[in-house]
Amino acid sequence: MPMTNDTRRPSAVEWLQRLDAKSVSAEELVQSVIDRIEAVNPSLNAVVALDAEQVIAQARLSDNERASGISRPLQGLPVTVKDSIDVEGMISTGGSYARENYRPDKDATAIARLRAAGAIIVGKTNLPEYSSSYETDNALFGRTNNPFDINRTPGGSSGGEGALLGADASLLGIGADGGGSIRVPSHYCGTVGIRPTVGRVPDTGHWPHTCDTGYRDMMCIGPMARYVEDLALLLPVISGPDWIDPYACGADLGDPHSVQLNDLHIGFYTHDGVAKVSPETRAAVIDSAMALEKGGGRVSEVTPPDLTQATSLFFSMIGADGGKRTWRDLEGSEGRHHIQFQTLLDGFGESISLTDYFDLQNQFFQFRSRLRHFLCGYDAILCPVTTGPAPLHMQPPYGIPQEEYYNYAGFNYLHAYAVAGAPSTVVPVAEQEGLPLGVQVVSQPYQEHISLAVAGLLESMMGEYVPRFKPIT
Repeated sequence: MPMTNDTRRPSAVEWLQRLDAKSVSAEELVQSVIDRIEAVNPSLNAVVALDAEQVIAQARLSDNERASGISRPLQGLPVTVKDSIDVEGMISTGGSYARENYRPDKDATAIARLRAAGAIIVGKTNLPEYSSSYETDNALFGRTNNPFDINRTPGGSSGGEGALLGADASLLGIGADGGGSIRVPSHYCGTVGIRPTVGRVPDTGHWPHTCDTGYRDMMCIGPMARYVEDLALLLPVISGPDWIDPYACGADLGDPHSVQLNDLHIGFYTHDGVAKVSPETRAAVIDSAMALEKGGGRVSEVTPPDLTQATSLFFSMIGADGGKRTWRDLEGSEGRHHIQFQTLLDGFGESISLTDYFDLQNQFFQFRSRLRHFLCGYDAILCPVTTGPAPLHMQPPYGIPQEEYYNYAGFNYLHAYAVAGAPSTVVPVAEQEGLPLGVQVVSQPYQEHISLAVAGLLESMMGEYVPRFKPIT
């Protein structure tokens, strides 16, 4: 049963209902996803590993289980996974020659939870080496393209997932977000994704390992999808402590359906004091805020605390050791790197002293405290994802000079909430020159249900303005 070609594709939630009603089999649904991947991947280069025979066998087993009365929360749903996250028996390269032949003997915690819930892992998706770029390209697998224009980037580092979802070739994805790696591809590819609160989802089984580095708790595994309700479907399944990740905790996860718009106070801003956004991006944030106000929410234009340090704090923390951990992890690559990643490697300075690192941590936590305090004055904050839509490959975001490409100032809107450790959902709400534009919906820590609820409202209110699911062939 092929995926439909009408304007409104079924969500994963709807496909699950059809599976439960036995109007479609898992084998038929999985085969349709494989067929779609095979149709678009020559243009996108989004999928780097897929064993169709094994995946179909898993789908048949799922159908047999359902026929025998076994029904689990995600029974028979196909999911794709970013290739920085371990999937037992499949390559898990992290986009690097250093792990070219690495096949883990166990799943990452999030993947094990998906399988236990009945999901079927279809394949692994492309990313920049070491998950360290907003351009999905690497020396091992090459470049991934945006489904709306193959001359443009799908973003990174979960760019393969974003491109695949944007081409309607996957129903659900699992990505990871340090400084925007879920949110940028969702924004550039017209899809949705949530960076959860730090500690919501264990990052056990992710490479590079980050808990014992300057990343601390900034790296988050999270769901990516075509519809907001599908994020809400996946997030509870992968959440909760595994008693391995030291940052993972057991905070309650609320229900987005319990959220009422007229109970919410929503703030918005369009400039972070660092990078000006395109007029269309500014209008997208304002129009979204006004739509929520018209729907009954209490909406205010706000001024956030000083965000100008966000990008420098983010990279200073990561590179505090002068890149020694990165170089060690990548020894097996024998110097085979994409030029962009090589530039990043060459840009590491000297490692800082322990005293200076303690001072840096103090700045980090002060920034986090200020921004979290600001968030606690509102139920949700709307702001840009970055300065504009997907740029051409190896070009900086809108308004950023080419010579400042490696300064990453255009992504300061994302780095702020990475340092803050706050949850943020990206949802498409507008377009610029035929390319999708999203907004960030940020909520207080551990209030993902509010972020998801507001994003879902915007999806229904603003959907007519958004280019979705490019029918690339």
